[in-house]
Amino acid sequence: MAQIVEREELVGRIAAEEWRSGRRVGLRSWLLTAKSREVAECVSELYQGEVVRTAAGGDLHARKLHARGIMVIVPRVAHVRRRLTLEKQQGLVHACDGSRVLPPMPDEGEPCGCADDPFARRAAARSGAGPSPDARLTFCLAAAPELGGFSFQSSAWQLYESLESVFHESTRADGSVQMELALRERRMATRSGLDVSFTYPEVHSVRRTSVAKSGLHLAA
Repeated sequence: MAQIVEREELVGRIAAEEWRSGRRVGLRSWLLTAKSREVAECVSELYQGEVVRTAAGGDLHARKLHARGIMVIVPRVAHVRRRLTLEKQQGLVHACDGSRVLPPMPDEGEPCGCADDPFARRAAARSGAGPSPDARLTFCLAAAPELGGFSFQSSAWQLYESLESVFHESTRADGSVQMELALRERRMATRSGLDVSFTYPEVHSVRRTSVAKSGLHLAA
């Protein structure tokens, strides 16, 4: 039976972006950092991984995972965080769900004042006048739940928007949900005619699964 425990005891983290020159940039492959070599090697075998020599240091083991999709199981809605946040020098100054203010803001529950139009929201975020996505998941791997708990965090708008169905399904379900964490690539031409591409994460294939079958236990 798989056990997902408190956040500080999670066995690893999967990322789809990294910081470059003061901003987050999407990666072309998943980046796994695990606390143990055994976990890193097992996940690497499952998802076409390779060793990353420039690991974060300390006792972490890093692997680049080339699989485009990873099936995961999220125990319940408490382990899906989907919000918009804005941070400044003094720290967190805004947190909302797109319509209402969220904790830990003192005006929790009040209208947040964010634009309803998604293009206006993104423009405000780019200019620093509005909040950006802060999406986080805690889950186990559907292919190897016995390994324990992993976390995933992203600031991608595509993930934030696709998580809406997961959040609603988790709210309705009396148990866990299974979904695919997918890495997508988009190509486009700039006004100057230059072809560019970027990658971003999304979630797909949301369906309910029983707690008894998955054996998941994760403290909120």
